[in-house]
Amino acid sequence: MPVNAGYDYFAAQKKYQEAKTLDEKIRALEELIRVSPGHKGAENVLAQLKTKLSKLKSQRVSAKKKSGGRVTTVPKTGAAQVCIVGFANSGKSELLKALTGIGEPSPTPYSTKSPRVGMMLYEDVQIQIVEIPSSMQPEFLSIAHNSELVVFLYDAAKPEDVERLMETAEREDLKNVLWVANVISAKKAVGFAVNASTGENVDELKRAVWHRLRLVRIYTKVAGKPAETRPMTLPKGCTVRDVARDVHKDFLKNFKFARVWGSAKFPGAQVGLDHIVKDKDTIEIHVS
Repeated sequence: MPVNAGYDYFAAQKKYQEAKTLDEKIRALEELIRVSPGHKGAENVLAQLKTKLSKLKSQRVSAKKKSGGRVTTVPKTGAAQVCIVGFANSGKSELLKALTGIGEPSPTPYSTKSPRVGMMLYEDVQIQIVEIPSSMQPEFLSIAHNSELVVFLYDAAKPEDVERLMETAEREDLKNVLWVANVISAKKAVGFAVNASTGENVDELKRAVWHRLRLVRIYTKVAGKPAETRPMTLPKGCTVRDVARDVHKDFLKNFKFARVWGSAKFPGAQVGLDHIVKDKDTIEIHVS
C-alpha cells in the first residue's frame, strides 16, 4: 500500500480486486497507477504495479495470437473461480459433478466441447468451478488465466501426463495451481489424490481448494442485532480497513472503531482500522 494513499487509490484498488476478466483487470490497474501517489515513498509500489500491468498485457496479446483473436470468458460468481484442466478421460467431468452436482460424465474422449460451470459449496461459501475442454484451445485457457486457482487433474494410471501438464502450466504462466491425481486405476497416485467416480477424498479436495484460494470469511453485524449468516470473502491478511471499505465507502470515511469477535484478545474487543482479521471473524463497525 503506498504511503499516504488517498480515497481514489483505495477505490481503484477495490475495482482491480473485483475485476472479472483480463481486460477489466488491465483497465483497473491502469487507473490504479494513474491515481497512485507520486512521492518517493511510493516508488517501489508503483514499479510493482507497472510490472504487473506489463505481464497482464503480455498475457492478453499471447492469448489473442494463439486463439486468432478469440477469447472465451465465463462471468465470475461466488467467492472465487476455479478451473479444472486435464487431458481427455482424466475424469474432469466426473470431478465437476462430484464437486458441484452438475453434468453427466461421458466415456467418449473430447465430448466436452465448451466450458461447463457449476457451483461448489464449501461450508457456507459458494465457489465457481469451470471445467475446461480437453482440447485446451487458447480461447478456453484464457478462462484459466482469469481464474483464482487452476486444478490440474491427471489419471493416476498415467503419471507421465503430469510432465505434459507442467509444460502447459509453464507455457501459460499459470501460477496458483493444485495438482490432483484421479485414482482411476489401482496404481499408487503421486500427490493429492481423489476418486472422482466414488467421491473418495472429494471433501478433502474442497478444503484444499479453499486453503489455496487464501481467502477469509467475515461476518458483519449491526450493534444489537445478530451477525449476517452469509459471509463476505476477502484476501487473507486483510484488515478492518478493507472490510469497512468493502461494506461501504462511507464506513471508511466516517470510521470510529470496530468490535471483533474471533481474532481479538477477547470477544467484542474494540480495534482500529489496522487490525488484521482472521477467517470466520465477526465484525461490528461503528461510524460517526
